[in-house]
Amino acid sequence: MLFRLTLLTTFFLLFSCKSSQYTSAPTPGEQYSTYVEEPLISALTIPVNIAVSDLVNSLNARLQGVLYEDKSYSDNGNDALMLRLTKAQQITMFLSGNALKYRIPLKIWAKQKLLVGAAEVEGDLALNLKTTYGINPDWSLNTHTTVEYHEWLSKPVLKTGLGNLNIESLANLMLNRSKTSLSQTLDRIVSQQFSLKPFVQSAWTSLQNPVLLNEQYRMWIKTTPVSVGITPLVADGDNLRAKISVDCHNDVTFGEKPAFRANSSLPNLRNLQDAPDEFQMRIATDVPFAEAERLARANMIGQVFESGKKKVTVDDLKLWGNNDRIVASAKLSGSFNGNIFFIGRPVMNPEKNRIEVADLDFHLQTSNFLHKTAAWLFSGTIKKRMIESMNFPLEQNITQVRSSIQETLRHYEIQPGVVLTGNLDSLTVDKTRVTPSGIRVELYSRGKVNVDVKGL
Repeated sequence: MLFRLTLLTTFFLLFSCKSSQYTSAPTPGEQYSTYVEEPLISALTIPVNIAVSDLVNSLNARLQGVLYEDKSYSDNGNDALMLRLTKAQQITMFLSGNALKYRIPLKIWAKQKLLVGAAEVEGDLALNLKTTYGINPDWSLNTHTTVEYHEWLSKPVLKTGLGNLNIESLANLMLNRSKTSLSQTLDRIVSQQFSLKPFVQSAWTSLQNPVLLNEQYRMWIKTTPVSVGITPLVADGDNLRAKISVDCHNDVTFGEKPAFRANSSLPNLRNLQDAPDEFQMRIATDVPFAEAERLARANMIGQVFESGKKKVTVDDLKLWGNNDRIVASAKLSGSFNGNIFFIGRPVMNPEKNRIEVADLDFHLQTSNFLHKTAAWLFSGTIKKRMIESMNFPLEQNITQVRSSIQETLRHYEIQPGVVLTGNLDSLTVDKTRVTPSGIRVELYSRGKVNVDVKGL
């Protein structure tokens, strides 16, 4: 009797120790597929409008006083002529095809060396000029200016000791000799005054500075431009229009301002025949494992699962990647003490705007292990509950990104006088995949933007 009691006690203790032992299924390793990530290239097409009124106001402000002066008889192939042209009134301008035409009222002073002495001439005239323009690959402005004709506002007179003589024919000859030099000088002035490269360089560099889209959620977008092109400048009414196309990478992050180092090396300009009327932007953002764990834990930790007289409680939950799949490690206590592992592939459900883990099931080694030690777990609802918990809604995230981008596009001043406005037409999730940091979500957006250049 005593022997039987001792044997039962020993059996009970052994059984109790065995059932309370911590025995986990084999752990699926944390590993990630070798993935050569193709950069998400975004094509940002920006129509640029430059008002002729802004051009002419800038030209009038910058071109003052003496516009051309030749102080030597020996200049210009020893032409024996000295000439000074001084701006007399405001410059007017209009567009004609791919050329700028403008009228410059001037006061002319000229001195022609003669066989005996010199003839000094004064008068008022208006030069009518035409400038064709283009942009070189190195961003320099290429202009070619010609004097189409001139008109005298007051007849040129020759100053003599006996009085002033009308010498329009001589003055025309003197002026015609200087037209080539005058045109070259105006080209030099225009190219110096309207230097395009510093403006583009500033925009290129400032574009790379991360922009805070949403202060509450600390949502940042970082843009890395890689190339830029422009369509020909064309006349449209009283405006010059062109399209700038920027190829760039975009990343959305949450938290602190993302680290970046501006690439100040402005690439050569690509000349484009045309560009789309809308921008197409791809944005990459991550759902970190920590965030996914937080959502899954909220639904799983503390949950009790029973099968007959046996039951377990979920004490903890961790997530990591295994190639292109997600591993969920559930720590259980109760009738089974240890970790079991689920595995599945994250996919996007566009109808519900959320990431789901497709084909989530017990990991193969966990399944084999449980068949030997705790097969009763298969008949419980733990797998069903885990499937329900492995859903990560993106509706709020997409809404935040959309509203934040739209708010930025309402009025974004790239630099003083250069304002970007636009509308975001759509924002959708393109695809998802597993990375060492979490679940990467690639967003695809379409919309329209416009840049107005004021007060050049």
